Amino acid sequence: MMIKLFEQSWPTKYYLLLVALVFADLVLGFGRAVVLHKFNSTIGLVGIIKHVMILLIPFMLYPFVAAIGYSGVADGIILFLVMSQGGSVLENWVALGLPFKAEWKNFFDDQKLAQKTQYGSTDESNHQ
Repeated sequence: MMIKLFEQSWPTKYYLLLVALVFADLVLGFGRAVVLHKFNSTIGLVGIIKHVMILLIPFMLYPFVAAIGYSGVADGIILFLVMSQGGSVLENWVALGLPFKAEWKNFFDDQKLAQKTQYGSTDESNHQ
């Protein structure tokens, strides 16, 4: 029965979007590290492990959650991860100096400043 649930549940469009964003984040993150001369193999390995876990946990849990009738909740969690990865991709994109609308860049800079003011730091030190 579980094999059938895996076959029916995968690949969902939300999960495929998550996979694409994780891949883009990895590529842009490594590009950013190289361009900014902050490449560190230990940090890179930690980043890869985090990204693998972001993909592996929903992949393994989705069929079980779907089996008990909560696939909508699982989709919501995956969409949260998609938004998180999307923000990370945008941050790396801008940091690399790739084309991006100035007003959007200003919006994200303002959000980062608000986060720093509210929480005392940003996720810069843990981000790759």
